[in-house]
Amino acid sequence: MRKIPQLGYGLIMISHDQDKTFKDEDGNEYNQIVPTLGNQPRLVVDRMSDIIGYARPFQEEDGTTKTLLFLRGTPRFVAGSRFADTPDYIEFTYNNLVNAIHDAVDKLGQRYGANAITDEKTDAHIPQPEIDFDAEMATFNDIVAQLQEAGGGAFGTLYAPRIQEIVQRHLGAGKTVSEMSRNQGEQLVLINDDLKEWVGNGI
Repeated sequence: MRKIPQLGYGLIMISHDQDKTFKDEDGNEYNQIVPTLGNQPRLVVDRMSDIIGYARPFQEEDGTTKTLLFLRGTPRFVAGSRFADTPDYIEFTYNNLVNAIHDAVDKLGQRYGANAITDEKTDAHIPQPEIDFDAEMATFNDIVAQLQEAGGGAFGTLYAPRIQEIVQRHLGAGKTVSEMSRNQGEQLVLINDDLKEWVGNGI
Protein backbone atom coordinates (compact mmCIF):
# COMPACT_ATOMS: atom_id res chain seq x y z
CA MET A 1 0.00 0.00 0.00
CA ARG A 2 2.85 2.40 0.74
CA LYS A 3 4.30 1.85 -2.71
CA ILE A 4 1.21 3.29 -4.46
CA PRO A 5 1.45 6.85 -3.02
CA GLN A 6 5.24 6.68 -3.33
CA LEU A 7 4.72 6.28 -7.08
CA GLY A 8 2.63 9.45 -7.20
CA TYR A 9 -0.86 7.94 -7.27
CA GLY A 10 -3.76 8.79 -5.01
CA LEU A 11 -4.88 5.91 -2.81
CA ILE A 12 -8.49 5.39 -1.71
CA MET A 13 -9.14 2.69 0.88
CA ILE A 14 -12.70 1.61 1.65
CA SER A 15 -13.92 -0.23 4.75
CA HIS A 16 -17.25 -1.29 6.16
CA ASP A 17 -18.12 0.10 9.58
CA GLN A 18 -18.98 -1.43 12.93
CA ASP A 19 -20.55 -0.08 16.10
CA LYS A 20 -17.97 -0.91 18.75
CA THR A 21 -18.05 -0.58 22.54
CA PHE A 22 -15.18 1.18 24.32
CA LYS A 23 -14.43 2.32 27.87
CA ASP A 24 -13.31 5.81 28.80
CA GLU A 25 -10.69 6.64 31.44
CA ASP A 26 -13.31 6.41 34.19
CA GLY A 27 -14.44 2.95 33.07
CA ASN A 28 -17.70 4.14 31.53
CA GLU A 29 -18.75 2.34 28.37
CA TYR A 30 -19.58 4.18 25.15
CA ASN A 31 -20.21 3.16 21.55
CA GLN A 32 -18.51 4.55 18.46
CA ILE A 33 -18.75 3.69 14.77
CA VAL A 34 -15.29 2.68 13.53
CA PRO A 35 -13.86 0.92 10.44
CA THR A 36 -13.95 -2.88 10.40
CA LEU A 37 -10.17 -3.13 10.57
CA GLY A 38 -8.09 -4.78 13.22
CA ASN A 39 -6.04 -2.52 15.47
CA GLN A 40 -2.75 -3.17 13.68
CA PRO A 41 -3.87 -2.52 10.08
CA ARG A 42 -5.79 0.53 11.32
CA LEU A 43 -2.58 1.91 12.80
CA VAL A 44 -0.90 1.66 9.39
CA VAL A 45 -3.87 3.02 7.42
CA ASP A 46 -4.53 5.94 9.80
CA ARG A 47 -0.92 7.12 9.50
CA MET A 48 -1.12 7.01 5.71
CA SER A 49 -4.44 8.83 5.38
CA ASP A 50 -4.91 12.55 4.74
CA ILE A 51 -8.67 12.20 5.11
CA ILE A 52 -10.71 9.62 6.99
CA GLY A 53 -14.29 10.10 5.86
CA TYR A 54 -17.45 8.50 7.17
CA ALA A 55 -20.22 8.17 4.55
CA ARG A 56 -23.87 7.57 5.38
CA PRO A 57 -27.27 8.25 3.77
CA PHE A 58 -29.31 11.26 4.83
CA GLN A 59 -33.01 11.73 4.14
CA GLU A 60 -34.26 15.19 3.18
CA GLU A 61 -37.61 16.57 4.35
CA ASP A 62 -39.09 15.88 0.91
CA GLY A 63 -38.20 12.20 1.24
CA THR A 64 -35.24 12.21 -1.14
CA THR A 65 -32.04 10.60 0.06
CA LYS A 66 -28.47 11.73 -0.48
CA THR A 67 -25.16 10.49 0.83
CA LEU A 68 -23.12 12.71 3.13
CA LEU A 69 -19.39 12.36 3.71
CA PHE A 70 -18.34 13.50 7.19
CA LEU A 71 -14.79 14.85 7.36
CA ARG A 72 -14.72 15.64 11.08
CA GLY A 73 -15.12 13.05 13.76
CA THR A 74 -17.58 13.14 16.65
CA PRO A 75 -17.95 11.00 19.78
CA ARG A 76 -20.39 8.92 17.68
CA PHE A 77 -18.12 8.08 14.72
CA VAL A 78 -14.50 8.21 13.56
CA ALA A 79 -13.52 10.72 10.87
CA GLY A 80 -10.85 13.37 10.39
CA SER A 81 -8.72 15.42 8.02
CA ARG A 82 -5.16 16.75 7.94
CA PHE A 83 -6.55 19.89 6.27
CA ALA A 84 -7.60 22.39 8.93
CA ASP A 85 -10.24 24.11 6.79
CA THR A 86 -12.25 21.24 5.33
CA PRO A 87 -15.97 21.43 6.25
CA ASP A 88 -17.55 19.11 8.77
CA TYR A 89 -19.38 17.30 5.97
CA ILE A 90 -20.17 17.49 2.25
CA GLU A 91 -22.65 15.86 -0.09
CA PHE A 92 -20.61 12.87 -1.20
CA THR A 93 -19.57 13.33 -4.80
CA TYR A 94 -16.10 13.24 -6.30
CA ASN A 95 -16.26 16.89 -7.37
CA ASN A 96 -17.45 18.04 -3.96
CA LEU A 97 -14.56 16.26 -2.27
CA VAL A 98 -12.00 17.70 -4.72
CA ASN A 99 -13.45 21.19 -4.24
CA ALA A 100 -13.43 20.87 -0.45
CA ILE A 101 -9.73 19.92 -0.49
CA HIS A 102 -8.95 22.65 -3.05
CA ASP A 103 -10.65 25.29 -0.87
CA ALA A 104 -8.85 24.05 2.25
CA VAL A 105 -5.48 24.24 0.48
CA ASP A 106 -6.27 27.76 -0.78
CA LYS A 107 -7.09 28.89 2.76
CA LEU A 108 -3.84 27.35 3.95
CA GLY A 109 -2.00 29.35 1.29
CA GLN A 110 -3.71 32.56 2.36
CA ARG A 111 -2.76 31.90 5.95
CA TYR A 112 0.93 31.25 5.28
CA GLY A 113 1.49 33.25 2.10
CA ALA A 114 0.73 32.69 -1.60
CA ASN A 115 4.14 31.15 -2.25
CA ALA A 116 3.20 28.18 -0.10
CA ILE A 117 0.88 26.82 -2.80
CA THR A 118 1.68 25.88 -6.38
CA ASP A 119 -0.12 24.08 -9.20
CA GLU A 120 3.18 23.03 -10.76
CA LYS A 121 3.41 19.33 -11.43
CA THR A 122 6.27 17.61 -9.68
CA ASP A 123 7.63 14.10 -9.58
CA ALA A 124 5.78 12.72 -6.59
CA HIS A 125 7.93 9.61 -6.41
CA ILE A 126 9.90 9.90 -3.18
CA PRO A 127 12.41 7.09 -2.77
CA GLN A 128 12.17 5.53 0.65
CA PRO A 129 15.29 4.45 2.50
CA GLU A 130 15.90 0.73 2.44
CA ILE A 131 15.34 -0.99 5.76
CA ASP A 132 18.54 -2.50 7.15
CA PHE A 133 17.16 -5.81 8.35
CA ASP A 134 20.40 -6.80 10.11
CA ALA A 135 20.56 -3.48 11.96
CA GLU A 136 16.92 -3.79 13.04
CA MET A 137 17.54 -7.35 14.22
CA ALA A 138 20.55 -6.16 16.20
CA THR A 139 18.39 -3.44 17.76
CA PHE A 140 15.78 -6.01 18.74
CA ASN A 141 18.41 -8.27 20.30
CA ASP A 142 19.95 -5.33 22.18
CA ILE A 143 16.60 -4.33 23.67
CA VAL A 144 15.85 -7.90 24.72
CA ALA A 145 19.34 -8.24 26.23
CA GLN A 146 18.83 -5.06 28.24
CA LEU A 147 15.53 -6.36 29.54
CA GLN A 148 17.08 -9.72 30.40
CA GLU A 149 19.78 -7.94 32.37
CA ALA A 150 17.22 -5.74 34.14
CA GLY A 151 14.96 -8.67 34.94
CA GLY A 152 17.62 -11.15 35.94
CA GLY A 153 16.10 -14.44 36.94
CA ALA A 154 12.62 -12.92 36.82
CA PHE A 155 12.87 -12.01 33.11
CA GLY A 156 10.53 -14.82 32.07
CA THR A 157 7.68 -13.56 34.23
CA LEU A 158 8.42 -9.83 34.15
CA TYR A 159 9.22 -8.99 30.54
CA ALA A 160 9.03 -12.03 28.27
CA PRO A 161 5.19 -12.09 28.06
CA ARG A 162 5.07 -8.42 27.06
CA ILE A 163 7.75 -8.91 24.40
CA GLN A 164 5.85 -11.90 23.04
CA GLU A 165 2.62 -9.86 22.95
CA ILE A 166 4.29 -7.08 20.93
CA VAL A 167 5.91 -9.54 18.51
CA GLN A 168 2.69 -11.47 17.89
CA ARG A 169 0.73 -8.24 17.43
CA HIS A 170 2.80 -7.61 14.30
CA LEU A 171 3.56 -11.16 13.13
CA GLY A 172 0.54 -13.19 14.21
CA ALA A 173 -0.18 -15.71 16.94
CA GLY A 174 2.61 -18.18 17.63
CA LYS A 175 5.17 -16.33 15.49
CA THR A 176 8.64 -15.36 16.72
CA VAL A 177 11.28 -12.89 15.56
CA SER A 178 13.73 -15.74 14.93
CA GLU A 179 11.37 -17.04 12.20
CA MET A 180 11.21 -13.72 10.34
CA SER A 181 12.43 -13.49 6.74
CA ARG A 182 14.42 -10.58 5.37
CA ASN A 183 11.40 -9.21 3.50
CA GLN A 184 9.66 -8.54 6.84
CA GLY A 185 11.79 -5.52 7.64
CA GLU A 186 8.81 -3.19 8.06
CA GLN A 187 7.24 -5.47 10.67
CA LEU A 188 10.55 -5.62 12.52
CA VAL A 189 10.74 -1.81 12.54
CA LEU A 190 7.23 -1.67 14.05
CA ILE A 191 8.16 -4.25 16.69
CA ASN A 192 11.24 -2.24 17.65
CA ASP A 193 9.25 0.98 17.75
CA ASP A 194 6.73 -0.57 20.14
CA LEU A 195 9.51 -2.00 22.32
CA LYS A 196 11.28 1.38 22.46
CA GLU A 197 8.04 3.13 23.39
CA TRP A 198 7.33 0.55 26.10
CA VAL A 199 10.82 0.78 27.56
CA GLY A 200 10.84 4.57 27.25
CA ASN A 201 7.58 4.85 29.18
CA GLY A 202 9.00 2.79 32.01
CA ILE A 203 8.65 -0.97 32.44
